[in-house]
Amino acid sequence: MAVVIRLQRAGGRNRPFFRMVVADSRRARDGAFIEKLGYYDPIPDPDVISIDRARVDRWVAQGAQPSVAVRELVRRFDRRQAAGGAEPPPPAGARSRAAAGPAAPASAAAPAE
Repeated sequence: MAVVIRLQRAGGRNRPFFRMVVADSRRARDGAFIEKLGYYDPIPDPDVISIDRARVDRWVAQGAQPSVAVRELVRRFDRRQAAGGAEPPPPAGARSRAAAGPAAPASAAAPAE
């Protein structure tokens, strides 16, 4: 079985989100996978890359072939780690709140009587 490390697309239309997965090369891009190794969110500025580097190294040592996109993401992830700019992933739901902007106080939204 030929094993590859590749990106699996998730998210909605015009809102891509990618999971880095280990999969059999004969499977569909978004099909079954063996293990999830991380994710990549290209929408925020700067983009968010989260990778379990130890697991990637283990799979490569066992013969898994990373795709070109995965190799580039791992290289960018390593560069950010070396620079100390590795930010923790945002908490769930943080994207929707950040996109909505700061919330107005309840007293400002109510009409004056």
